[in-house]
Amino acid sequence: MSNNNEIAPSISDASVNVAELIAEDYVIVCDTNVYLGLYRFSPDYANFALDCLRAVQAHIMIPYTVKIEYNKHQRSEFKLRQGKLENSIEGTMTSIDNQHKSLKNIFATLSARQFPGADNFQNEVDEKYDELKTMLTDYFEERSVLSLIHDSWTNDVVKEFVESLVDGNQVMQDFNRDMIYAICEEGKKRYDKKIPPGYKDAKNKDGIRKYSDLILWKESIQFAKEKQKNIIFVTDDVKNDWWNTKDNKYEFLPELVKEFAKDTKIRKSANNGVAGPSMKIVPFVSEDFYDAISDSMNVPKSDVVEQALKITDKDYINIIEYQAFDSIYENLKYSGFQYVDESTLTYVGSEGIEDWEIDKHELSSFKRVEHYDDQITYELIYDVEMSSYSRDYWGRDDDTKNVIVSPDYRHGVMGQLTISLIRTVDMFMDFEDSSDFDSSEIVSGDFVETSYKSCFDDEDDDVPDAYTTCPDCTREINAENDGGNGFCVECAPNH
Repeated sequence: MSNNNEIAPSISDASVNVAELIAEDYVIVCDTNVYLGLYRFSPDYANFALDCLRAVQAHIMIPYTVKIEYNKHQRSEFKLRQGKLENSIEGTMTSIDNQHKSLKNIFATLSARQFPGADNFQNEVDEKYDELKTMLTDYFEERSVLSLIHDSWTNDVVKEFVESLVDGNQVMQDFNRDMIYAICEEGKKRYDKKIPPGYKDAKNKDGIRKYSDLILWKESIQFAKEKQKNIIFVTDDVKNDWWNTKDNKYEFLPELVKEFAKDTKIRKSANNGVAGPSMKIVPFVSEDFYDAISDSMNVPKSDVVEQALKITDKDYINIIEYQAFDSIYENLKYSGFQYVDESTLTYVGSEGIEDWEIDKHELSSFKRVEHYDDQITYELIYDVEMSSYSRDYWGRDDDTKNVIVSPDYRHGVMGQLTISLIRTVDMFMDFEDSSDFDSSEIVSGDFVETSYKSCFDDEDDDVPDAYTTCPDCTREINAENDGGNGFCVECAPNH
């Protein structure tokens, strides 16, 4: 940690030695979402995470706000978890069967249209689906999911763990009503100015619940100051009112680190004229926290857990990067002009830009921008090249009345496109590769023209160069307004 004058980045880092921090008398504070998240993990990973928490149990303190929120949601989360476990195998098989049926319908159409080899191709696909179902059956059996349903999670082991903390008096002192109201009033002002933490909850919660993150934060600061304890702070709320995200790393907001240092420092006036030190805070998201405990305190991981830990955001994005772009392709094709800087366009014909052709696209970067309950929001940034054309209106044919337009003006643009993608994560179903997402949309684009070709640039075009003005209107003729017959584009249709 740094001093008060320079706040160093605080990264959630799985390589941190948690055992050493505990030996230095750090106290562990977990957000409500850490405990509730245990219900949403796959069985193997949930058991691993609980083993990690049990290894540091003596050093955990529960904010009173977390205790209240956990008790409020615990029963529904446990019930939902049991339902997911019991239906996970059946649901997976049903999903595969539905996809198989869809393909059968396609093959039936191909056969009806007498596509050569369609029947043989269908038989090969049928065999592959049978292999897939066998693989999944083996997967579930190897991981003893059925025994987990009937055995280790028959009782709510998360509730038992939290209750053991409460029974051990490992709960912070709660704020009285006046203090809660004062924090809510402060929260209104902070949220208006987007001062973290918690302002992102303003749109999803109401009443006091809107300020639960801020209350949790204030409880943690008060405890650290009064007990003179450094804090290991764990939260899976990865919205940008807690963390910055870059290159798949989570950086705890510097302003939160600074506030923690400032508000935990003992003032001279309260300590016989001697200032005390600021307390330190080491932040984690739970995945890094469990990994750090496992490495530093020898909590074993099964092969299945190792596999689950490898299922990162990057793996997911690698799977869906082309599918995500395809999902907005039509929108970009027909509405791409709104993302082009018009000031960079050399000349646009009077008929305007036609639909865009996407010539090339490549994922440049991505970031996770929000994680709320089971939904994760990503932003994917693509480098994109597009081309289109425009034409000038030259009038109508006297006989057919058909519209006459100029040859094409060709436009090429390059730039970046940002796509927002929302994914619902169900660890019971997403512990293997997943290509599903709920929605996607273009949130921004920035394109500039990089190539332009006029319809009169080719030497073969029959464009006389012996004149510089239009005989009718005396307007100066140039490459953009040349009607091609000695007149400007507006007068050309009259001759």
